[in-house]
Amino acid sequence: MTSMARVLLGLVVFSTSFLGGSFQRVEAQIIPDVASPEQQTSPANAYGIRYATRKLVMPKGMMRGTFDVVIGDVMDETTATINLGVAISPVKHLEVGFSRYRMGSYPNPDVLRAFGGDGLIPIVAQGGQLVPVGSTNERGFGDMFAYARAEVPTTSILDIAFDLGFLIPTASEFGVLFGVPIRFHVGEVFAFDVGLLINLDNIGGEGRNITSISLPWNLVFSVTDMLFLKLDSGFNALDVVEGRALKTFPFGFGAGVTVTGDRFMSDIFAAFSWPVFGSVDPRETTTDIWTVTIGANFYSPVLF
Repeated sequence: MTSMARVLLGLVVFSTSFLGGSFQRVEAQIIPDVASPEQQTSPANAYGIRYATRKLVMPKGMMRGTFDVVIGDVMDETTATINLGVAISPVKHLEVGFSRYRMGSYPNPDVLRAFGGDGLIPIVAQGGQLVPVGSTNERGFGDMFAYARAEVPTTSILDIAFDLGFLIPTASEFGVLFGVPIRFHVGEVFAFDVGLLINLDNIGGEGRNITSISLPWNLVFSVTDMLFLKLDSGFNALDVVEGRALKTFPFGFGAGVTVTGDRFMSDIFAAFSWPVFGSVDPRETTTDIWTVTIGANFYSPVLF
């Protein structure tokens, strides 16, 4: 009877607990989604689809290939150049390459070598950068441009970097570029690029040293994830050391489309520019000198 009583007592306690007692709440554990390796290394996820949100330096382990065709008219002479380039980010906050493209400094497709905001298209009838080809009355390779850009860790609103570039004289001249590009982000829609660029050029054929200072700016508007618009201008002063500086104001605009996939991203763009739209002395504007640029940038996945 004692064992039976114990069993009955246990049933009563269990029933009381089940009917009137408190229940313990068991919460399901939700396992967060983990991005696949392909998603983690895709250029769109690593660098950003929207052009206005991108940093001044690519993410570590990413490569970029550049291609563009520039058609221009200077003093009723039409020229065309083909520019190829490549860049890589070997470590965090550093980008190196052979290319005239750098975020926030391009396109600024000026026909005259020293007039440029980034000063990377050589003199008329010659190309520029890695494998350039001029196509007027004469065809030939232009000067190669090598650069390194180091980014300073800042905030989500402000990006600052330092540029050091060298124009390797495969055709005509030697040059050194010092730059401080700055990018301001306004949400995911707008970006404003500004900075200071100093070009030190030695014109081989003339034996002259020319120092130029540029204050370019670009306004970027990401209309959608894929579509972006650009407005380019600034101030250029050519040959400032000799005291006879030619001061000009470029003006240009362009548009681009970004195409993405799991393992690739590409920006396809077109731009129009008046490289010397305005001048200070004499005070005048001209539309006789112009350029049209059509090109594409190709981004690799994060490779390492």
